[in-house]
Amino acid sequence: MFKGKLWLHQVSLFGVLGVLVLWSVFNKTFIFDVNLLWWLLGAMIGFLFVFLDRFVYSVLSRPNETLSLRVRELFGQSNFVEGLRLLLAERYDQKELVMRSAMFVVVWVVLAFFTATSVLNLFARGFMLGIGTHLVFDLIYDFVKDKERLDLWFWQIKRTLEPEEKFGFVIVVGVIYLLLAFYL
Repeated sequence: MFKGKLWLHQVSLFGVLGVLVLWSVFNKTFIFDVNLLWWLLGAMIGFLFVFLDRFVYSVLSRPNETLSLRVRELFGQSNFVEGLRLLLAERYDQKELVMRSAMFVVVWVVLAFFTATSVLNLFARGFMLGIGTHLVFDLIYDFVKDKERLDLWFWQIKRTLEPEEKFGFVIVVGVIYLLLAFYL
């Protein structure tokens, strides 16, 4: 299942980028130059940036847990690939991820709005788009496929949300993302 989700991650990122590039072609605003490459690079790095949350959670936030000790041991042996595999494989033990929370999504929406309206740097705009694409993909995936993981998005909220509230949050975030994506 995990390899399937990784594949879906890639499809979602490149699908969004492809749709946005096609949109600019149809609007006759497409220009193939170095700025496009900076925007694409920013989107890819922003998308990957969300994976750092697992590293921060495991290694920095919980330094004495077994997973953290094992990852540090692998990194100490310069076995980075195996360390990253371990972090991704143990994702179900990582429950309070800062970036995968409703509060962080709200912060992202505010930052993405300001980026879309005030920032000219295409790398920064792509970076914000990549972060948002990853967050929205994970949120919708958890809503559709993994209701228990969806509950973890609300770990910072001190009450249990009703299914209708979660559905409303997913819909609102999805619509806001779609609107912002065309301006990032």
